[in-house]
Amino acid sequence: MDEHSTHEKLHRIERIALIALVIVSLFGGVLFGYITSQVKNFAGINNLRQFQPNLPTKLYDVNGDLIAELFQEKRDLVSFEDLPRPLINAFVATEDRDFYRHFGINPMAIMRAMVKNILAGKVVQGGSTITQQLAKRLFTSGERTLARKALEAVLTLQIEKKFSKEEILEMYFNQIYLGHGCYGISSAAHLFFNKDVKYLNLAESSVLAALPSAPGRHSPLLNPHEAYVKNWDTLRRMVDSGYLARKRAKKIYDEFWPGYIDSLKTEYTTKTAFTKSEDRAPYFTDYVRQILTARFGKDVLYNEGLNVYTTLNLRRQEVAERYFGDAVARQNEISENANKYYNSAVDRALFDSYSVLRMVFDLPGMQVKNDFETVFNKHIAEDLLDSLDIIALMMDSGESNEAIESFRTLVSGISSSLKVEGAFLAIEPPTGYITSMIGGSGFSVDNQYNRAIQARRQPGSAFKPFVYGSGIEAKLITPSTTLPDAPIVDIDETGETWAPGNYEGDYRGMVNLRRALAASINVISIRIYDIVGADRIINYAARMLKVPESRFTPTPSLSLGTSELTPFEMATGYSIYANRGRDVFPFAIRYITDRDGNELANIEEEVGNIIAAKEMDGTIQVISEQTAYIMTSMMQSVIESGTPTEVIRSNAKFTKKCAGKTGTTSNWTDAWFCGFTPDIAAVVWFGYDKPFMSLGKHQAGSGVAAPVWANYMREIYNGMNDPVFPPEPPGIDHSTLFGGGSDTPMKSVLDMYMEKEGLKSQ
Repeated sequence: MDEHSTHEKLHRIERIALIALVIVSLFGGVLFGYITSQVKNFAGINNLRQFQPNLPTKLYDVNGDLIAELFQEKRDLVSFEDLPRPLINAFVATEDRDFYRHFGINPMAIMRAMVKNILAGKVVQGGSTITQQLAKRLFTSGERTLARKALEAVLTLQIEKKFSKEEILEMYFNQIYLGHGCYGISSAAHLFFNKDVKYLNLAESSVLAALPSAPGRHSPLLNPHEAYVKNWDTLRRMVDSGYLARKRAKKIYDEFWPGYIDSLKTEYTTKTAFTKSEDRAPYFTDYVRQILTARFGKDVLYNEGLNVYTTLNLRRQEVAERYFGDAVARQNEISENANKYYNSAVDRALFDSYSVLRMVFDLPGMQVKNDFETVFNKHIAEDLLDSLDIIALMMDSGESNEAIESFRTLVSGISSSLKVEGAFLAIEPPTGYITSMIGGSGFSVDNQYNRAIQARRQPGSAFKPFVYGSGIEAKLITPSTTLPDAPIVDIDETGETWAPGNYEGDYRGMVNLRRALAASINVISIRIYDIVGADRIINYAARMLKVPESRFTPTPSLSLGTSELTPFEMATGYSIYANRGRDVFPFAIRYITDRDGNELANIEEEVGNIIAAKEMDGTIQVISEQTAYIMTSMMQSVIESGTPTEVIRSNAKFTKKCAGKTGTTSNWTDAWFCGFTPDIAAVVWFGYDKPFMSLGKHQAGSGVAAPVWANYMREIYNGMNDPVFPPEPPGIDHSTLFGGGSDTPMKSVLDMYMEKEGLKSQ
């Protein structure tokens, strides 16, 4: 190579170097400018002592006991003083052995990690310090770019400059992610070892110290063998760092793992901080969650550490859960057996749709045998529907496709795994507190429907107190009014006839209304409807139940409880009776504070202001005290001598003074009991989610729902003062309150009608 060529080559290298220098300078300037601008956006470092990590919202019952927590990141804060020294040593030895010697960044650790990773051919060790990990978690997105790493380094230096090592460790242990939804050491201590952080021993601490680098791979729940192997590496690091003697480390290792492995056999791999979290009233919690979401939004709800003080009474809730759970399981078995031997009610629209299919295809006639695995469902929905679909597509028949799709839509909701469901709701009438709430047989991912609040069902005879009450209020009837319990045939404008009967199928002749309500005589309710009129009944029921009048249909069947109402609405109406006719506003949250104890909302105060305003303008009485007193008296007679008497007084042995009413709908599809004292109004409902499915023949409210109510009330009043009903208000006519005599034989009823028509009895 000649001198000229060498010179040219050197000149070219100089130019490349110059260009590279310019590029690096430009890039460095841009990077420096980027970091400078970003650091300005992280002024929060100056206030890091007041840094507030995401915290769960906590729900408390009326006595201050924890009900549940709501969170997206499960985290409980711990102070540095509560961190055991072995825990700190284990994490420092594993994550950052030079933590107490470096200034936030450890160049030697970075070099060591680089060499080890190159030799291993993969990433086996990181070089980030504990402070760098904290900076990444708090202030950067964690993405692996040169700019973000540079920013992370600058922020790390700022943290080290402003805070002591102890303060950095406290923030780190409250922020670090340790897998299974656990954010912070406290959550992990409870999930993996079911104990508070301050009680962790050295072996447990060393297991947790392996999690930050690979929460999944080193999890003893997911990979116990991998965790076992990794734990010795952690203990060895503690030995190398001078925190532990090798002989003691080996002893701890050998003694800890056999027992821990045995305990893991009873755990499940999908366990997380979410599943570990206890919810002692899940339907109530979800109800409150919806209220809080609407008021504050999801971000505040799940991250801002709200303290929510509710109206729930956990002691009462646990009583309700126990008796309700036993009853729904027992009823499910009874109903399943009953439906094997009786033709049960099935949605007749299915047969209409099937008839259309039979017009297109040569299909056999079908007979429904039971509600769970009917021949209809099994043979058509499971065996033939797909085949029919293919045939219809091959024929390119639009009508066939429409018929099949219509049928598929109808049967899609029929499930062979349907179970009896139910609801329970208790309210304190004087305060409006919702003290107990159960929305179904068991809260789960596929059973979150809160039937206590959302399920509209026919209340049957449990609606009759509002029919009778409308007549009492209008002064058209009294408890001693006697009406004929005799067959009725109603003919509407189209000529259709309707002949309602009584539950037992017989008739009693002339009956006074106190006795009629206690015996739940359907015919008498219809006669009251004729006397009082649909408009008065609808207006009265709408006020008591707090629903629009449009929810009721003005036909005689209204008096038998054919309108659809929720347990919450029924409980509201009965609470107003229990509260002397005064308005009741049921609510679930008393007040809410932020993480520092500052009050954010006081719903109890808001409700109190509404009541005070109604007191001022005279609208606090939904119905008069006199009407409420008379109806309460009549419902007390239901308890003493009516359909639920034996169950409540003899079987459940609830002997306190109380009032209430049973409810059973056609074909035994719904079973209700609604009852109250001045202290508690509670409603119980049982049925299937599919309203055409029967609980079984003779599965009535008195035998299905009333026992749950009575057992609940008996236990609640164990330790409480006996209920004291309000005194008789002025203006009560004693001559009509009781009396009316005994039932009159049917023959005298016939005589009465014949005399009225001028006929002579034969």
